[in-house]
Amino acid sequence: MRISTSMLNGNAVSAILQDQSNLSNTQQQLASGLKINNPSDNPVGAAQLLALNNISSQDTQYTTNGQAANTNLTLEQTALSSSTSTLQSIRDLVLQANSGTNTPSDLKAIGTQIQTLEQQLMSTANTKNDAGQYLFSGYMQSTQPFVRGGSGSVTYAGDSGTSTIALDSGTSVQTGDPGSGIYMNIPAGNGTFTTAAGAGNTGTGVIDTGSVTDAASWQPGQYTIKFTDASDYEVLDSSGNPVTDSSGNPVTGTYNGSNGEVSFNGIQVGISGAPAAGDTFTVSSAGTQSIFTTLDNVVSALNSAGSSSAAQAQLATSLGGTVQQIDQALGQISTVTTSVGTRINLISSVNSSLTTDSTAVATQISNLSNVDEVAATSQYSQEYVALQAAEQSYAQLGQLSLFKYIS
Repeated sequence: MRISTSMLNGNAVSAILQDQSNLSNTQQQLASGLKINNPSDNPVGAAQLLALNNISSQDTQYTTNGQAANTNLTLEQTALSSSTSTLQSIRDLVLQANSGTNTPSDLKAIGTQIQTLEQQLMSTANTKNDAGQYLFSGYMQSTQPFVRGGSGSVTYAGDSGTSTIALDSGTSVQTGDPGSGIYMNIPAGNGTFTTAAGAGNTGTGVIDTGSVTDAASWQPGQYTIKFTDASDYEVLDSSGNPVTDSSGNPVTGTYNGSNGEVSFNGIQVGISGAPAAGDTFTVSSAGTQSIFTTLDNVVSALNSAGSSSAAQAQLATSLGGTVQQIDQALGQISTVTTSVGTRINLISSVNSSLTTDSTAVATQISNLSNVDEVAATSQYSQEYVALQAAEQSYAQLGQLSLFKYIS
């Protein structure tokens, strides 16, 4: 094979251009700090970097989601804790009012304190987050959830929606709770039935909140315990017919003048004091009631309480029911508080895993893209020397000529 002068020149120029390209790439890497500045630098590595950067962006968004959810849930947890404290203070006041030693003036003063605490509770229930959104409005975050209308009663203006947000590719978390399930739909009485004293009672009998002894035997409805005289009673249904036991006998009994239990249809209620002939006590299926209605009712009862023995007995029955209702509200808030705490722990756990994954991804990205400055500097020096050598060799090659030697 004949090697011509043009071939030698061509090969030499190609080698110099390649050395210049290598030197330029290394110089660009040193300037940018990156191994891959163009996909052509390393097609496989560029594809890997693209995938890793996508994962990193997703992890960053998931972390942001978790932080936002944690902030909202922490605010909710604080509001629920405040509500619990307020209701416990109200409960203590109701027990104080039910001590039997208060004058009508004392009871009104207690009612004023309860009213103030109720306003505090309502303010807590209308808490906003840092973005100005109401915590307990469901999806309607720009709408104040609890409003006292012209009739004087508190209504819920939000909805029952629950927003969720993704914490990672397979985990989501509920970021809030609607106020309807916290402050409004509270089971009345003991959750199965409520008790009350007849408005026209003249004795001092008091009925407690009762309990369920056999849930399967309970038949929802309204029942009346009627004292036919000061010691004997009968139980009637909503139509005024006698309620019968399992043997078909009417439920009747004799009250012994102290604490006594009345049992029928799988439930049991206690009566104390001294009922008068004709006095009645009702047992009704429990519905739901807002805590604000409960507190409005107790304030009204305290403000209108009479000083007679019969009036005090009626108030005692009412206050006993109020304590039961507050306990139901506290239980409901406790359930939600536990759920919120569980969600906060979930966010912490997922974010911890994300941090570990993000660190691993960042390390992979660094290994693929970041330049080892020491190694790159050494390579740059070597490529620079190689380029100079190639250029000098080519210059010397260009001086080679037969005419030079025969001249």
